[in-house]
Amino acid sequence: MKKLIDENGRLFGYVSVIDVLVVAVALVLAAALYTRNTALPIASAADPMDDITYQVVITNMPAGRLESLKEGDKLYEKETFGWVGEITDIETEDCVISMLKADGTYVMAPVDSRYNVTLTVNAKAMKDERGHFYINRSTLVAVGWSMDFYTKTSLFSGTILEIA
Repeated sequence: MKKLIDENGRLFGYVSVIDVLVVAVALVLAAALYTRNTALPIASAADPMDDITYQVVITNMPAGRLESLKEGDKLYEKETFGWVGEITDIETEDCVISMLKADGTYVMAPVDSRYNVTLTVNAKAMKDERGHFYINRSTLVAVGWSMDFYTKTSLFSGTILEIA
């Protein structure tokens, strides 16, 4: 059986260890050059932002929290504390959940003092070449994303339903 590295510094007697290291460094440099050329462009402060409207759906919101929301309230994102728009419309419907009955069947039943809420929000955003929206050039939003939001009087989680 051959040694892993022989007395001449070759792997299995065929390839020099230094040659293997040179090839590995070349591969790493090629990968770095490829990712540098395919990186996304950095947004400039001069890039224009467009007005967008998106909807946030909140399920099972208590009545007291719903009463604290008003049209015209500024909406912020909890993770970055960044402004993500202004509430322009609030639609509500009774919260309904499925409940198991004694006979083993399910029935849809309303929940007292709980509501499903749809907020319509206007914001300034930049759209990149992939179609992603960045509110104020920093907060990425997309349809189907759940986020924690707050206003000056309320804190809640919602899911982005639609962006136009």
